[in-house]
Amino acid sequence: MEPIRIRDTSHPYFPKAWEIYEQSFPLCEQRPLNEHIRALDNPAFHYNLLTDDDRLVGLLSWWEWEAADGTLFRFGEHFAIAPEIRGGGYGSQALKYLLGDGTRLVLLEIDPPVDDISRRREQFYMRNGLKTNYEYDHIHPSFRPSTEAHRLLIMSYPRALTPEEFREFQRFNNEQVLSYSARK
Repeated sequence: MEPIRIRDTSHPYFPKAWEIYEQSFPLCEQRPLNEHIRALDNPAFHYNLLTDDDRLVGLLSWWEWEAADGTLFRFGEHFAIAPEIRGGGYGSQALKYLLGDGTRLVLLEIDPPVDDISRRREQFYMRNGLKTNYEYDHIHPSFRPSTEAHRLLIMSYPRALTPEEFREFQRFNNEQVLSYSARK
């Protein structure tokens, strides 16, 4: 599998990747297309198409930044494999790519594990070394004014977050990530 970072929508796989995005995430977690295009200009935003043998298999986006204390962060914002090929190992390969070499504190948001799908998703991440930070209350504002904010859990790698790191994530999320939304 090969990740390809793109900086605009001219890549021929972009329309299919956007379709996977819309199929894979609830509306409240979807950035509107015009805001997504704006985010592509931000050097901290990494939008990657996941390909295998010249075939699009999914997408992986993240934000990278350095906190004032020097801690390096990577926030995996959107991660999806095409529905027709899920379960084929692409998710594990993409996650290994996201986790990198261990020099950054990697964060993900997940739905609370309340049903079979959300429990399996949390277990998948835990099998790959991520820790669930149950102690932090994280309410994610919607990307759109027409949908409600919702509670998510934060997972982290290679270790659990400190309270200061959680506050730094919330700061960056509110100031940077959510600045590319329809809820201005």
